[in-house]
Amino acid sequence: MAGEIVPSASGISVLDLRAALEEIVGAEIVKQALASLPAVTRSEFVEITALSWVPLATITRVIDAVAATARKNPERLIDDAVRRAVERTFKTVWRVMLRFTTDAALIARTPVVYSLSRNIGRLTSRIVAPGKAEVTLNDWPGVSPRHVRTLGISIVTVVTLAGRKEVSVTSTPTADGAVYHLSWRV
Repeated sequence: MAGEIVPSASGISVLDLRAALEEIVGAEIVKQALASLPAVTRSEFVEITALSWVPLATITRVIDAVAATARKNPERLIDDAVRRAVERTFKTVWRVMLRFTTDAALIARTPVVYSLSRNIGRLTSRIVAPGKAEVTLNDWPGVSPRHVRTLGISIVTVVTLAGRKEVSVTSTPTADGAVYHLSWRV
């Protein structure tokens, strides 16, 4: 359909994800996995810049190919890769967003960070009590369980990098996204 949004991730996110995959399984395994994919899929994942957008379906195919090539569980691989990619992003490009921030400011920035990394869905967030926040993903009907889970991992990683301790998250799928309940030690 004309004008339909292709769910995509920002180039900077995908570059950091690719680096994380290479760190986990090795650059040669990633290269072999990419070689097994159709040329279009391969180019969507390889020929990107920090300003590109990469379809999430492409990322899913790449993760699954890398996992198969490396003989790893794809869900564990993506979880580890997302965690490492977020760490990489926030220790370089977005480092300033984590410095000396209050809980309220940190949670308030979550929707902005999300909008810079995905072209679908919308986050809202709020502090519900000291050490507790609720983050809601809307406007993404049909979001996959994998994406719900990895967004939760991303949120926990960012909050942990900002210095919060014992961070945990649970998620509940909704008709057009998910609700995340986040907690940390105060």
